[in-house]
Amino acid sequence: MTDISCFVPHVQKHVEVILTKRYIGLSHEGLVIKNPQPSCPSFEKNANCDRFTVVVPYAGTSVEFIVMFQATQPECPPDFLFSDLKFFVPIDELESLHNWDVQETDGLFKVVKEIMYYYKKKNMEDLEKYTELNYEYLSLFQIRNFSEDDIEVYVPSKAKTPITMLVRLHVEFCDVLPDVTQRSGYESALLLLIFSDRDNEKCSQRLYLSEEIKNALGLNGNFEFPGHMREFQLNRYIVAVEDKLRCQVDLVASRYESRKTYFAKFLSHFYNCVVEYDIFYFHNMVLLLEVEDFNFLLEINLPENFPTGVPDLIFRSIYHTCSGVPTSVVVDSYPYCSSWSLEKVFNETVKSIEAYAIMLKEDSEPYF
Repeated sequence: MTDISCFVPHVQKHVEVILTKRYIGLSHEGLVIKNPQPSCPSFEKNANCDRFTVVVPYAGTSVEFIVMFQATQPECPPDFLFSDLKFFVPIDELESLHNWDVQETDGLFKVVKEIMYYYKKKNMEDLEKYTELNYEYLSLFQIRNFSEDDIEVYVPSKAKTPITMLVRLHVEFCDVLPDVTQRSGYESALLLLIFSDRDNEKCSQRLYLSEEIKNALGLNGNFEFPGHMREFQLNRYIVAVEDKLRCQVDLVASRYESRKTYFAKFLSHFYNCVVEYDIFYFHNMVLLLEVEDFNFLLEINLPENFPTGVPDLIFRSIYHTCSGVPTSVVVDSYPYCSSWSLEKVFNETVKSIEAYAIMLKEDSEPYF
């Protein structure tokens, strides 16, 4: 992380806001400040840093420009130098820069947002040179609730560099794992389309999700996209990707609710016997139980595909040891049917627990 103490005070405030607000546009990656430098010679009294480079993630790539303040003139607005020399910023149209107020510490952040608006506009205009891709781009606005805010287009000046489109998918994740989505920094899914030869003949795709959402959906491996994009018009392809992702969300949300409901029955039935349980994912629970004066620990592990998959019941007691170390007995074969209601699954499981506990007690009787 950039050490902002190297900046002069009035610049430091702007840098702090940039690093706090962080996000502009669609990317899951935040703004980056790098290469702080002073504009004055080192022998000057106010030779602290007053210029730096801002890196803004955009359409699967990034935009860099140098921001130049004046260390000795806090009231002066900054100047900008862009790495893309073909990008012209209409300075007179940058309202935040034209109305620069030294007292507004978020002034630079507002200017950067306006600059990226014009950068995006410039790339959309450049896309018009490519008839097929522009047609595909325009087709996206046939999707319900789709707007310009849902896409970023990058058309590099170098002819052999791929054109990219970053699209926000309209898929909700709040029902997947509520606690996870509340703790995640973002919830939107992004689809990056890379057109390697500047037409829609050759296109590769990449799906961006937060690590927590990816783990929750079981998508740690590659996401299987719905066929080759050439088989679809772009708007239909986007909808197909959204539908496939929603199916995974619905499946995971259903399993999550089943695990939560199942554990709620154990919490209600064995309310004073709970040692611990997974309050976020509802994957496992530990109970301290007693059957006929025999005490034992029971760990319940629910598989990811519960209620289709059978939960593991792990029994432990101080009377079953190996070289003085308590051993575990895993029971994964007992009356169970995925088509049963959760109520029946619970009742049958409790019966199995009680039956096996008696067998475990009888097996431990020589130790009493």
